[in-house]
Amino acid sequence: MKNIFLSSLLALSVSVSAQDVLKTKSGKPILPAKNDFALNIDAVPFINFTGNLFNGSSSIAPQFLFSERHPMTLSGLYLKENDLAFRMKVRLGFSSLKNDTAVAKNGSTNPNELVIDESIQKTTAITLGFGVQKWRGEGRVRAFYGGEILYGVKTDKTTYTYGNELSNENQVTRNTLYKPGNTIQFSLRGFIGIEYFFAPKMSVSGEFGWGPAVQTRKAGELVREKWNGGDVEEIKTGTGKSSLFSIDNDNNGGALNLNIYF
Repeated sequence: MKNIFLSSLLALSVSVSAQDVLKTKSGKPILPAKNDFALNIDAVPFINFTGNLFNGSSSIAPQFLFSERHPMTLSGLYLKENDLAFRMKVRLGFSSLKNDTAVAKNGSTNPNELVIDESIQKTTAITLGFGVQKWRGEGRVRAFYGGEILYGVKTDKTTYTYGNELSNENQVTRNTLYKPGNTIQFSLRGFIGIEYFFAPKMSVSGEFGWGPAVQTRKAGELVREKWNGGDVEEIKTGTGKSSLFSIDNDNNGGALNLNIYF
């Protein structure tokens, strides 16, 4: 009899726990669960599109965009537990832009004889972020809070080469290298927000944050060349540097996030 009672109590406990899982009428879980991943994108284009459907305005197809605060940066979550997740932000950007300009060759009597002036701009943009997020609540509307660390660096360099050499007939001053100082950003922020699940494992969220942030831009360099009457002379000048430190509230760019869990 005692074993029957304990078995019945265990079955009832499992049944109640199962009923605690929020589901749709068709039985699909609405909230994400342990080991799920999430991708965060800008929700504003989707909200505008939906609103225009009801107010008679022309609707442009919504775009799948990065968040406003961190352009070109992938943002996501990994749920360590049902109510605990790791936040991650990653951007590893490298680009090289080459421009060729055809110009007339100095000293040539043929107007169709051309040489090439070339510029190459190389840019690196890196953003890394890691944080912890925790939820409160079990319904479609849940509060969340946590903290994260963000680090970003951007470098830029442009080199110039010319088809016409400097001489007594070509006495110009021109750039050969422009390298602004590297920009480094670092922030440590706590955050709190609200998330609403409008469909199974799909939600919109917004948050406020607070914490210190540092941004520094190091001194850069501008290199030019000129003809001094007998030879090419190189001129180097420095560019300014700057720094910013703040402790303030933020609202994560003022945009809503669309979160897709899978």
